[in-house]
Amino acid sequence: MCEGVGTRVDDEVDDRLWNDFESCAQSVTLLYRNPTWKALQKAAASTTQLYKSGLEREKKFFDKGYVAGRQSVAREMLGLRRHRELSLEEIWKLLSKPLCAVDHNRPSPGPSPEPADNHAVDVFQQALCVPSNAVPSQRVSELNTFLSGQLSRHRKRVHSPSTGCYKKFRRSQ
Repeated sequence: MCEGVGTRVDDEVDDRLWNDFESCAQSVTLLYRNPTWKALQKAAASTTQLYKSGLEREKKFFDKGYVAGRQSVAREMLGLRRHRELSLEEIWKLLSKPLCAVDHNRPSPGPSPEPADNHAVDVFQQALCVPSNAVPSQRVSELNTFLSGQLSRHRKRVHSPSTGCYKKFRRSQ
């Protein structure tokens, strides 16, 4: 019966992650269609939420795997103990030995961000935290113009309609 409850919780986590993904995809799509400051804030917030949900899911399943691994080791040692292949002192030594040298709570996901990245993160957080009534309308229009320019600059080229396949031109002699 306990497994059913765990499966239900896992399904809820998966559903929340999927809903956050859909919300992120919709807000990023809206940002490309309508590059405004508000759309950027919404896209940034939903992307951040998706990232947090992903980390939460990763942590939950890491912890679940860790517990399952410890239980598996305990069952194996108990089986060895039943057959007298392992002394009680050896079992205590194995159980008291740490499994990994790093932090037991959570392994570090990677190197810390470089100082150049910190500035980008600060700008991103400032963009999220600006209240709508504190930004003057001229500043909003400047941001909208800037965003439009950036989006048009970085979008893939749209090919012009042609009458057929591209034709190779021969060089006349």
